[in-house]
Amino acid sequence: MAGVKLQTKNADKILYGIKFPWDDKAAQIQMLGLQATSSTTNTRASSAIKLKQGVVHTSGSRTETFIVDSYWIIGDKIHEGLKKVVEKDVAVGIWRMDFNEAKLDANGNVKSVPAEFGMAKPNGLPETEAVNNLLHANITYNIDGNTQDGVLDVSEIDPQLLVDGLKMFDFAHNTDIGTSSKIDNDNSIKPQFGK
Repeated sequence: MAGVKLQTKNADKILYGIKFPWDDKAAQIQMLGLQATSSTTNTRASSAIKLKQGVVHTSGSRTETFIVDSYWIIGDKIHEGLKKVVEKDVAVGIWRMDFNEAKLDANGNVKSVPAEFGMAKPNGLPETEAVNNLLHANITYNIDGNTQDGVLDVSEIDPQLLVDGLKMFDFAHNTDIGTSSKIDNDNSIKPQFGK
């Protein structure tokens, strides 16, 4: 094994995005919940044909799935949208974005990212209800046909995906935290008028 170079990728930089069929065409791709473990399958069906001389194996069509363990924020529109998708049995647009291969601009910000796209039907919306744990679901998205490779411009992606998905939070200055309201002694927030 000396000299063998294995391929490595940072799994934290592979994110999944979603768009619902009822979203506006101009709407950006949203992050598919706060993501934990994710994976894909790309398998080919096979058949065994018994002949007098022995068994011949033939290959059939490919089946692809995206499997994403998503944690939901309270009031998450993605969670509500997935409930509706499962009830109505409709397909969603789903992207697998690999930020390991992202192209950066001169300032080091993401300019574009390679992605795989497919129309998919989730296998359901199972809710994991572990004690003292966050609401989450491990969902298999069954791809209709095969995924297509392409490149997404950063303008197509919800900016919050870059913050919450890749970095959790951006660096903040003092003016980025807080409110313009004045906090009274009784800890209630009151609007601040004038100076």
